[in-house]
Amino acid sequence: MRWTFRIISYTVFVAFTLIIGIIIFSGVNYFTKPGFFTQYPKSAMSEGGIFPMLIGSLLLMIVVFLVSIPTGLLGTIFITEFAPRRLSIFLQSLAATMNSIPSIVYGLFGLSLFCVKLSLGTSLISASLTLSTMAIPFFISSAAEFLRAVPKELREGVIALGANKLQATLMVLRASKNGLLTSLMLTLGRAFSETAPILVTGAVFYATQLPKKITDPVMTLPTSIYAIVMNLGEKSQWMARAMSSLMVIVMISIYSTVQFLRRHRNE
Repeated sequence: MRWTFRIISYTVFVAFTLIIGIIIFSGVNYFTKPGFFTQYPKSAMSEGGIFPMLIGSLLLMIVVFLVSIPTGLLGTIFITEFAPRRLSIFLQSLAATMNSIPSIVYGLFGLSLFCVKLSLGTSLISASLTLSTMAIPFFISSAAEFLRAVPKELREGVIALGANKLQATLMVLRASKNGLLTSLMLTLGRAFSETAPILVTGAVFYATQLPKKITDPVMTLPTSIYAIVMNLGEKSQWMARAMSSLMVIVMISIYSTVQFLRRHRNE
C-alpha cells in the first residue's frame, strides 16, 4: 500500500512538472524578442510587446494591496484578539465560506455594485475593489491561523508584565510576522492570477495608452491571454504563450518565497 501511494505521488509530481515545464518553455524564448517588455502590442497583437499589460497588472496589484491588506489585517486582529468567541467563530466561518465562492460571482458582484451602482464604470478602481472583496476573506482565513498559533503563554506573559491589550496585540503581530508575510504573498498571488473578476469590471482587450487615473480601464496579463486565445488567430498566439510563461514564473516565485518563509519560521 505504501508503494502504491508513492507511485501515485511521483506520477502526479511528474505530470505537474511536465505541464509547468511545457507552459514555461513554450513562451520563455520570446522574452528576448526586442521590445517584448517595453513596447505596446501591434497588428492585432501579432507584433510588439506586453508593456501595457505589465503596467496594468502592477497597478492593479498596488491598489489591491493598499485596500485589502490593511483591511484584512485589521479584520484578522479583531477576530483573533478582540471579538467574543462566538462572534470570532462566526466571522471565521463566514470568511471561509466567502473563499469557496467562484470568482465569476465576485466579478458579477463588482459589476453590479462598483461599475453600475456606484457609477465607477469599467475601470482600474472597479477591478481593484472587486479583487479586494475577494482577497480580504482569503487573507483573514490564512492570517488568523498564524495569529492563533502564537502561544497563549506569550500573551499572558506580556500582560503580566504590565502591557495593555494593544501592546500585547502588537507583540503577537511581531511574533507572527513571517506568517503574516506568507498570507500577504498568497493573497497577492491569488489576486494576480484571477481573470474573471477583472474581465467584467476593469479590463479592456486593447489600449493605446496607459491609464491616467483610477477610473480608466486597464490591460492585464490574464485578461489579455484570454482575449488572444478566444478571439485572435495563430499569428498572435505566441504572445499568449509568452504571457502565460511569465505568469507561471511569477507564481512559482511567489510560492517559492512562501515555502522559504515557512521553512525559516519552522526553524
